[in-house]
Amino acid sequence: MALRFGRLYASTVLRPLAEQLVAALGVQTGDAVCDLLCDAGTLGVALGALAGARGEVTLVDTDAVTVAAAASEVAGAGCSVTSVVAGVDGVPVVSESCDRVGSLCTAGFWDGGSLFDEALRIVRPPGAAAVVFWDERHPPAHEAVLSDALRDEAGVDSGFLRRCVLAPAVPARWDLAELRDVVRFDGITHYWVAMVVERPVAIELAGAPVTAQRAVRAACERGLEPFTAADGTIRIPVTATMLVRASR
Repeated sequence: MALRFGRLYASTVLRPLAEQLVAALGVQTGDAVCDLLCDAGTLGVALGALAGARGEVTLVDTDAVTVAAAASEVAGAGCSVTSVVAGVDGVPVVSESCDRVGSLCTAGFWDGGSLFDEALRIVRPPGAAAVVFWDERHPPAHEAVLSDALRDEAGVDSGFLRRCVLAPAVPARWDLAELRDVVRFDGITHYWVAMVVERPVAIELAGAPVTAQRAVRAACERGLEPFTAADGTIRIPVTATMLVRASR
């Protein structure tokens, strides 16, 4: 399985949200922390930076190659790293083994049971778990503009983009909060590389004629005009949903 999100998307879109998620969890030096559905490990890096050399980061995803790539990134934070491959049968992490558990914008890619239940199972009291995802009823403009352009200009109904904004079933007794940020792209080329070239969208679009691919990019540029400054830079306000629950 290829990484869901490339380096540009991770640094532009995910890293600021990861910092807010980690702050909400209250990660402390020496904590054992877990990044559920870690992808490239953007959240894992933020968790490990606060957990420090005495901390341990457990990375969980559904593909061994993906987890290994994330582990290489997270190890740079100086913490110890454990890699775990999960499947539809669940997450093979010992119950109540982590102080903090988080998941960052990947819940729509989980095909097993409740990701929330798994997160709570892994947390040991008095720790906490948090899951961040987009609101599929009001998807962020950087995703919605691309989805519309793919459909209208190339006839591509992106399964990948649907999963990006697929909201999980919200459980009871979790506290809801909103994370707000401004996604910044240096221009349409930066946007295109981050959103298409470095993500599975490139594979979905590869079968379309070159003229259709160019039309998709042009449609994205038009759709982003409300967020584009005179110098071509793009600034998009975004809101993500975060559910947090303390273990008891």
